[in-house]
Amino acid sequence: MPLLDLITSPIAIMAAALVIGCLVYWWSRTIAPVSAPSVSKTMPYVGGEVAVAQTFQPGYHFFYVALFFTVVDVAALVLATAPPDAPPWGSLGYLAIIAIAVTVLRWEQ
Repeated sequence: MPLLDLITSPIAIMAAALVIGCLVYWWSRTIAPVSAPSVSKTMPYVGGEVAVAQTFQPGYHFFYVALFFTVVDVAALVLATAPPDAPPWGSLGYLAIIAIAVTVLRWEQ
């Protein structure tokens, strides 16, 4: 195995990146100012004001949006990865099944 192939192997590049990352982490700890514990560092802070804790009721309407996205996304993935010699009626039939599923999903609301 030539030396260039050994140096450019994924394992060697991963090891080199890990060593470089550890060296940068070690170096940055030596130049960083000393941290002092403070209550302000652990408080939530939003838009210049202290955040007030609130409770929210979950909305299940988002479930239908997520399910619709998942069904359509999986359909696109299946159609995009279909073999080129697949019969066209198979893809059209799959799209018809997905259209029925989306219609039923929409009617459930």
